[in-house]
Amino acid sequence: MKKYLPLLSIVFALLPLSALADEGIPRKNSASLVVEYGLDALERRYYHPVFHFDFPYKWGNLFSEVQYYSRMNGRLQGAIDFWVNVGVQKTFRDKLKFELRLNHFCRHETVRDAPYVWNLNEVLARVGLTGRNFDLALGGGGFIGGSDGYRQLAVMSAEWRGFLIPELVLAAELKWVNFARVFHEFGIALALNKNTDLFFKNVRHYEFRNASYIGLRYKSAANHDAVLDSMKVLVGASPFNDVFKLEVAGGFKMEFFANHSRRVVAGVDFESPILNGDGFFAQFWPGKMIYDIALDYEKKISPRLFAAWTTHYRLDMPVDDDLTFAANLFTGLALRNQPNFDELERNVRYEFAAGYDFKRGLEACGKLGVLFCRNDLMKLLSELQTRVDGKRIRVDFRVVGNFSKAVQLRPYIGWEKDIFLDGAPAIPGKLLFGLGFFKSFL
Repeated sequence: MKKYLPLLSIVFALLPLSALADEGIPRKNSASLVVEYGLDALERRYYHPVFHFDFPYKWGNLFSEVQYYSRMNGRLQGAIDFWVNVGVQKTFRDKLKFELRLNHFCRHETVRDAPYVWNLNEVLARVGLTGRNFDLALGGGGFIGGSDGYRQLAVMSAEWRGFLIPELVLAAELKWVNFARVFHEFGIALALNKNTDLFFKNVRHYEFRNASYIGLRYKSAANHDAVLDSMKVLVGASPFNDVFKLEVAGGFKMEFFANHSRRVVAGVDFESPILNGDGFFAQFWPGKMIYDIALDYEKKISPRLFAAWTTHYRLDMPVDDDLTFAANLFTGLALRNQPNFDELERNVRYEFAAGYDFKRGLEACGKLGVLFCRNDLMKLLSELQTRVDGKRIRVDFRVVGNFSKAVQLRPYIGWEKDIFLDGAPAIPGKLLFGLGFFKSFL
């Protein structure tokens, strides 16, 4: 059972039932994003994004969540904790909440050898009480599979809003493992506005030294966010590939200084391909952590044409191996027929960019999406993405379905291949299928 649990977490997170969630129910917080960025006491970079999706039913609320804690020194070495959480909640009179959840946790190291990977699977039942200025929750459960030595688990969490002054929030969580060891997270946050907090917290996570963190926290608003443009998460499988068996990817975009004719867009995308290991149902270890940090200045030329100066910083970090990371910077010009390619505004969507990569030389890339079937239940479309530089051509073709409205469910099947132009050995293409979550906030 132990080796199947990470896969089961992903499967439950992607339950097709989500596409049939009751559209008639008001969807409060149908999706939310929290991003923390700062430093720890050892002056390491701290980055913690949380992607949360809700699917309400008459009998309760299904939720899925992907988050990770990244702590890196100046050489990009450090621990990264992945969490995949799924569960169901039921609320009574907006005061009392019951929750069942499965939390999968694993810790890896970037740009550094890690002979052992800590991994745990928390199974929890929890009851919570919500007041005007406070939240309180108690829970209990245990661990299934994972690293040895973990059996029983008790959890208590609390939040006090408006401590001393309206903008100040105190929060705490305690985990009591085997009725012997206590892990904690204590924090204080000062609201700078409705979306941004200045935070300080002291944390001791599983098998990690006690550490303090300070930084800024961004929290998305409900449906119409002043800053957040969109967020997405994709989980796919490639069972016939010899190297990677899964892809876990996601990202978000924020817009600033927007008016009717121009805007500035900042985005962060991540991708973590999962190694095949001894087989598809063996351990789920990421092979690398890839970031694409983008900044666009976009100008509206006409209702169907937008031009942008775009810059991308791409970072490719090995996981659990002491290997050198790769980084490159691209800048160029882009044309698109709608502001966000991932939104299904038009039957034909496109985005093309050309410019200079300071490591690879001239580069061109493009995206093309065609909607070819639409009915009351779903939309069916195809998407083609390519990138060409002096060393390779990357092709990614997918057929995608689109269900639901508040949080869009997008099952897909596709094919991806790299064609090398510098004489490097050829790599077979891979078949991919999976499910994506997408939410627009504008």
